[in-house]
Amino acid sequence: MGTELFRSAGADNEKPVVLLVDDEETVLQTLALQLGREHQLLTAGDGVEALRVLAEHGQVAAVVSDMRMPGMDGIELLRRIQIEYPDTTRVLHTGHGDIETAIAAINSGGVYRYLPKPAGTDELRSIVDDAVARHSRAMAERELLDKTLRTSVQALFGCLELASPVAFARAGRIRALVAELCHELQLVGLWEIEVAAMASQLGAVTVPPAVLKKLDRGVALGPDEQAMVNAMPRAAVRLLRDIPMLHDVVEIVQGLAGEPAPESGRSALVEAGINVVRTAIDFEIMESRSATAALAIGALEERGDGAAHVLAALRKVKGVRAHQEVVKSVRIMELEVGMRLAEDVVAVNGLVLIGRGTVATEVMLDRLTNFARVVDIVEPVLAAVPDYHRYLVRSHRS
Repeated sequence: MGTELFRSAGADNEKPVVLLVDDEETVLQTLALQLGREHQLLTAGDGVEALRVLAEHGQVAAVVSDMRMPGMDGIELLRRIQIEYPDTTRVLHTGHGDIETAIAAINSGGVYRYLPKPAGTDELRSIVDDAVARHSRAMAERELLDKTLRTSVQALFGCLELASPVAFARAGRIRALVAELCHELQLVGLWEIEVAAMASQLGAVTVPPAVLKKLDRGVALGPDEQAMVNAMPRAAVRLLRDIPMLHDVVEIVQGLAGEPAPESGRSALVEAGINVVRTAIDFEIMESRSATAALAIGALEERGDGAAHVLAALRKVKGVRAHQEVVKSVRIMELEVGMRLAEDVVAVNGLVLIGRGTVATEVMLDRLTNFARVVDIVEPVLAAVPDYHRYLVRSHRS
């Protein structure tokens, strides 16, 4: 018993595929004789095997499952299929003693129809034909919605490209990194996360071009400018919330905007999306301010507010080994010889005083001290500490 594919002599690959599940071989053989002329048939002897067959074959038009089976019963199996393959039509094949249970399953939405045992050939074919037709309609509607969704999202991204080529390019970099992180974290196929990565930048249309250029170059932003950038996800939510099928995307962007989770909580997909997209955005910002990817990742880890498993995936994606250098936030007066600047040291007016990647020397520290007497410097700054243990001991003593 298993994944055997029953076909009549004239069957072809264009005929709908139906999965039959029953722990009695004779029942499977009978159903196959009744349905084999018009359908391609897969079979399984229990619920666990049925899920394995679906995992190997992919979505089928309909599943006809026995009610009483060892281990996982028919209702539990069809409930699992409803979650994992929502467009597959589910039919419960059960004896008269289980009719009330079958009706309850139909009312709960987990089952489309039930078939009494034993079912006549005409009744069986009629119900299975209805189930297959329902699946075809569902797939046609999904295709139409997918096309509408793609067109709507592409139109929005097209507007972003026209309004701000700089922001559009930045969104593309974030999306590409999100795709790599999803692959590393085995989140492949979750298109909602990649769409959310691009969508999170749609709010750039509300930000002045000069501010976006500063953000792109890693120049420190003033408080008002930073507030504009922080508000970008909220602006994106306003643009997206009325587009069909984007509920999870909108929830991810709302999470990026700092909005609290709904009372019912967030799904695993949404939580994963928030963590991955936020990490990609933070890395994009930090990399523009840092000399190397290693320093940028170190700075994100030093902040301590990111998802550790996503940061570990980021290290693998960027080919950066852990613990090469420790990046710390320090004030100008705390800089010491040998520390390497992980970001530019800038005055509040945006003038770059010392470039990122510079290793602190006595001359450089004297220069910064002189600068601090005449201009206000943005503090703290991120610096890589080569001997972190010694730095901790000295800081503790002081």
